[in-house]
Amino acid sequence: MFVEGDDSENIEDALRHTFGVYAIDPYTNIEPDPKEVAKVALDSISELDEGTSFAVRCKRHGQKGEWTSQTFAGATGAAILDLAPHLTVNLSNPQWEVRIALFPENARLLDERMMGPGGLPSGVQGLIHAHLDCELDILSAWLMMRRGCRIRALSGDVEALVQWDPILTNHPEVQSLVTGPGKNRIAEPWGIVGSRIENAPTTVGKNEEIRTPLVNLEPLVGWSENNIESLRTTVFD
Repeated sequence: MFVEGDDSENIEDALRHTFGVYAIDPYTNIEPDPKEVAKVALDSISELDEGTSFAVRCKRHGQKGEWTSQTFAGATGAAILDLAPHLTVNLSNPQWEVRIALFPENARLLDERMMGPGGLPSGVQGLIHAHLDCELDILSAWLMMRRGCRIRALSGDVEALVQWDPILTNHPEVQSLVTGPGKNRIAEPWGIVGSRIENAPTTVGKNEEIRTPLVNLEPLVGWSENNIESLRTTVFD
């Protein structure tokens, strides 16, 4: 997936907070010429010391043309050495890695990779309820969101999760974005996060439709304090 726009900072921030996105590679479009790619690559990095090692990694996309991944990487590496002969080649453990995505019509010089949250796209696992009355509730809800669920907050502060799903489930358009099981794909909640025993219903109203109880979700069970601290950094960063 390629995303383009004028506001790169906001685009990168949105992608870093989009479930289902594993990694983000900013790129610069260049004509598919090894000499041009070498020049742009050297211009994009600060001055390299004598003996600095480098390697060129290239992955070809689309139909095979003049270049293969290996031949384009080799030609680009040779062009870099022509422009900067004080550098050395180290394919196993380079100090500087030049990454290229090669297409028939252009080459894309990839910048430093940023990691996304991974997981499943929002909504593919339906809708759940969530009590967000404490930090652990929020972390638990985030883990379920990462697993493809959208949440409907029953209590507490939802603001900490807005950056991860601006629509959430209180938005008027949410019914078109949340799917559920069954032929009709109706977004009926199937689980709940942050439920307490004291909040559990003990009776069913006379005219209330009987349905399968909500699943009580506790995704933090078994997590160590170190793991929770790492998760806390991710969610609230």
